[in-house]
Amino acid sequence: MSTIFKLPDLGEGLPDAEIHEWHVKVGDTVKVDQLLVSMETAKAVVDVPSPRNGKIVKLYGNPGDTINTGDPLVEYEGDAVQPVATPTTHEYEPVSTESKSAATVAGSIKVGDTVIREAAAGITPTQGAIGGIRALPIVRLMAQKLGVDLSRINSTGHLGQVTIDDLCQAIKQQMRSGTTPASFASPTMKPLKGVRKAMVNSMAESHATVVPVTLSDKADLSAWVAGTDFTSRLIRAVCTACKIEPVMNALFDGTVPAIDIKPEVNLGLAVDTPDGLFVPVIKNAGERTPSELREIINRFKTQAKDRTIPQDDLRGATITLSNFGTFAGYFANPIVVPPMVTIIGAGRGRDEAVPVNGKLEIHRILPLSVTFDHRAATGGEASRFLKAMIDDLEMAD
Repeated sequence: MSTIFKLPDLGEGLPDAEIHEWHVKVGDTVKVDQLLVSMETAKAVVDVPSPRNGKIVKLYGNPGDTINTGDPLVEYEGDAVQPVATPTTHEYEPVSTESKSAATVAGSIKVGDTVIREAAAGITPTQGAIGGIRALPIVRLMAQKLGVDLSRINSTGHLGQVTIDDLCQAIKQQMRSGTTPASFASPTMKPLKGVRKAMVNSMAESHATVVPVTLSDKADLSAWVAGTDFTSRLIRAVCTACKIEPVMNALFDGTVPAIDIKPEVNLGLAVDTPDGLFVPVIKNAGERTPSELREIINRFKTQAKDRTIPQDDLRGATITLSNFGTFAGYFANPIVVPPMVTIIGAGRGRDEAVPVNGKLEIHRILPLSVTFDHRAATGGEASRFLKAMIDDLEMAD
């Protein structure tokens, strides 16, 4: 008999994670809470500890392999026993050559009485059409560019939909077999993983479901005193506008005719890194002081760079702020990531000539863009939200 530890949910329903680095090997004897493996999720690199004491007899996968949530990760010698300290998301499944007993995986997801080990299906290049297969447009486009027949791929998505990860897994399997599609064999082609792969999925979902509308305007910052914290003031303006138009601080997934308006502003702050875009969340941002906001912002920047943002700080956003103007750009069309309703984009501020009492004065001007899901909010609500932001930003303090 042996005991299998399955990959727990490392985030808010994340479907999988990629093995970044094993910290143990077969034959090692480990203790509870000893670090087993570092997994790269769509949001961060997460360390997974051992949920029990025991000897390791098998590791499921090598660095670079993707493990689905709920699939086997580590096999221990001996029967399942009550661990010394069990993380709530960790579950076990005793297995033998004769029978398998059911277990609960990553919360409330149930599995059957059999552990199924299924080899990935092969894929072959094709020049034909790929119609008739359930897949998002981005997946179809990638398959078409790579010359991959979607009908030959094992699909794991809802209602048999071929996901971006299904395609990547199939390509990876083919690369291992030495039959890489010609279009993917180029040394300049780089498979997407982690944060960038998640971006493909979230942008494709947004394109397929959200009805986006963008409003743009300018705020005059000439009343600001020297040393004003720019990002903290932006966050304050967002929170003020959410009080004026609460519907903009809400979640809407489109599956039911109802909108979940949130009383607290949990603001997702887009942070750009070489690894991709991270969006850590400032919880209850409207109740934070400027100094608290600055401390949190600085911490997020450091953690994003080091890939050490805690999972809890990547969850629960109700609205998003993207300060893209740090680099370049005036107005923009930021993308709403469902189920959120709103994202605000702040462009690059600049000095402009402004008419004041019949004369021209040079004022600091900030361009703002607000994209909202028109299924959940009206143009009037979005306009009032943007006006409230501008009014707050144009105050002296």
